[in-house]
Amino acid sequence: MAHIVGQSTGARSPRGDHALSPALRGNADNLILLCPRDHAEIDARGALDVFTVDRLRRLKQEHEDRIRHVTGLGQDRATTVVRVVGSVHGQAVELSRGAAANAVTAQSRFPLFLESYTRYGVEVDLRHMPGEFCAPSQDAQSAAASSRSYYQYAVKAINDVIKHQLRLGIERDTVQHVSVFGFARLPLLVYLGSVLDDTVPTDVYQRHRSEQSWIWPAGGGPATEFTVCVDQDAPAEGEAVVVMNVSGTIARYEIPAELAALRRYEISPVGTPTHPDILRQPASLQSLETTMRGFLASLETEAKTLRRLHVLPALPMSAAVTLGRTHHPQVHPELVIYERLAGRYVATLEVGRATC
Repeated sequence: MAHIVGQSTGARSPRGDHALSPALRGNADNLILLCPRDHAEIDARGALDVFTVDRLRRLKQEHEDRIRHVTGLGQDRATTVVRVVGSVHGQAVELSRGAAANAVTAQSRFPLFLESYTRYGVEVDLRHMPGEFCAPSQDAQSAAASSRSYYQYAVKAINDVIKHQLRLGIERDTVQHVSVFGFARLPLLVYLGSVLDDTVPTDVYQRHRSEQSWIWPAGGGPATEFTVCVDQDAPAEGEAVVVMNVSGTIARYEIPAELAALRRYEISPVGTPTHPDILRQPASLQSLETTMRGFLASLETEAKTLRRLHVLPALPMSAAVTLGRTHHPQVHPELVIYERLAGRYVATLEVGRATC
């Protein structure tokens, strides 16, 4: 137990020359709990200009507010945290257990990390797997070929954790809600979404570039709406293309030549340009999910013979996970996910095979 304003008046007591009445210095408002090392640090004479009365009071208040918030949440606000971490173009981001906990707490939930599996929760680490990086000198087809081993290892890693760990928790009724954090190559995030259990309520989190945070920004403005249009009206016989212009725009000339003659759809935002931080709030992601589900449902009636849907994604990562979650392999066409490699879009991963 430490005093914020020293127990004794005068300069000999740390912060003892503060105007606080001596009669109030033993009250709870002037006390904080510290380990011995931190107690010695804040009371060190050379640190008094850093650990001021105002700063210590603020730290105490912030901590008490957080604990009051977390302990006030009922058991129904618990969520099982799932983290999938990879590298994108050689870059990785901070996606620690603490970062995930802060994000779900901001949404009035408290995180469970399934200690029965691992002290660090449900985590899939896709970094440093064979074939992760493509040589700059490779052409698109060679880059795709060299990525195949990486995707094989990555898919196996996702299956091992999601199917063999998270699903056990669901079957044992210890998982009531899931919070998903994913930073990896888009085809893998679509696959991740496809193997998540659709019967358990799930929140998908987005990393926001401007804040460099996983916390949904407060006051993100009105929700963004999305629409689907037919960009090329050709018979949908067996195969079709969907260009998902959400976080960026894929030009028509970038569409692979082998797909040029197919019926083509485009999903894009309404009344706002595409940009990387377009999903500023959960309502925008929900709006995009509703659009995706409506689009896939329309294919059931408009294109009953459709077996394969070639997907060219310019998507935020949360939207890639959501795309996988909206797809039903027993109902919808197989998804062929493309990726931009060496300046061209090439098919890299197939998700969900349609049944006859």
